[in-house]
Amino acid sequence: MHSNIRVVVILPHKYINYMDEELSLVKTLYKEIVEVYTIRRPNPKYYITIPVLDEIKLLEDIDKIIIMDRLKPRQIINLYRELSIEVLDRILLILEIFAEHAGSREAKLQIELARLKHQYPLVKEAIRVMKLGELHGFLGAGRYGYERYYLMLKEREARIRRGIEKLRKIRSVRRQRRRREEAIHVSLVGYTCAGKTTLFNKITGLGKPVGPEPFTTLQPKTSAIMYRGVKIYFTDTVGFIRDLPPEIIEAFYATLEEIKYSDIIVDVIDASKPVRDVLVELSEALNVFSEIGVHGKKIIIALNKIDLVNNDHLITVINNINRSINLNEIVPISAVNGLNIDKLLDYIAAVYKSGGENIRFKVWAQATEG
Repeated sequence: MHSNIRVVVILPHKYINYMDEELSLVKTLYKEIVEVYTIRRPNPKYYITIPVLDEIKLLEDIDKIIIMDRLKPRQIINLYRELSIEVLDRILLILEIFAEHAGSREAKLQIELARLKHQYPLVKEAIRVMKLGELHGFLGAGRYGYERYYLMLKEREARIRRGIEKLRKIRSVRRQRRRREEAIHVSLVGYTCAGKTTLFNKITGLGKPVGPEPFTTLQPKTSAIMYRGVKIYFTDTVGFIRDLPPEIIEAFYATLEEIKYSDIIVDVIDASKPVRDVLVELSEALNVFSEIGVHGKKIIIALNKIDLVNNDHLITVINNINRSINLNEIVPISAVNGLNIDKLLDYIAAVYKSGGENIRFKVWAQATEG
């Protein structure tokens, strides 16, 4: 965490209703937010408007500008030329957060691959501007050093892809070994901070790291339990966010493919959030499933954190989900206190014993008054 770095945050108007969530991403790494500006119509040259640009020039001791949107390379370069400070867009910020949490070699390689892919257009634009003699010192590559830098990035990408492919084959062998057993394979998926790892720990008895900050889990974790005579492998996966950049989905495909090859997907959703946010989280999960080629899988929705809500809110959430995607497979749970975890496991075992057929499985939980 970069606690003494002072940042200015630029928020596009499309995220105005999600300001707390966007700022929580920033605060994961940068605690000292000096100013937050909202932009309704981005400026083609700088993204931020000229009046906001002029205001930022007057601010003292600013170390970075973080723009919570995808920037064009020329916008990053133009901002650097005007302000002479580092500019991060939303993708680079997310990759920095990933890098902060990365523990395994695979996660580190995936993050670096995504960062490289995001840098290519920026380096190409820097080459063009440098040859016009209009840019000095950007990225530290020096005059005409960008061509060599670009080739170095391409070579590094090829090495990273080879490394990821080796790790992916190892994961595939392990997955095939598990599938030869009489067992069911369950992926725990969902929005970041929804409680997936807490649920994973509660079910498996393990103590994997959890935390309130986004993306505590980057590397999938798998553990097996025996339940009512059924062996069940649970895999905890990387969390989703709204508008997850395609580069990150591609780079983390080796991680996300655990979802694709599972028998059942448990989508963990934070039921304590407003109904609108619950539906957004569900929609984002379905979008990721589509991106990675998940089709025809049994999906169970685990409405987590029901210890924080009252029954009226819980009923409203369930009714809205059913109106949205018409799912009967909804199990309200509390991963923290273990409420209804046995019902979730009963449901998973029942699906397995039914051969994956649609089954009726009524479950209800009395929520704690919030």
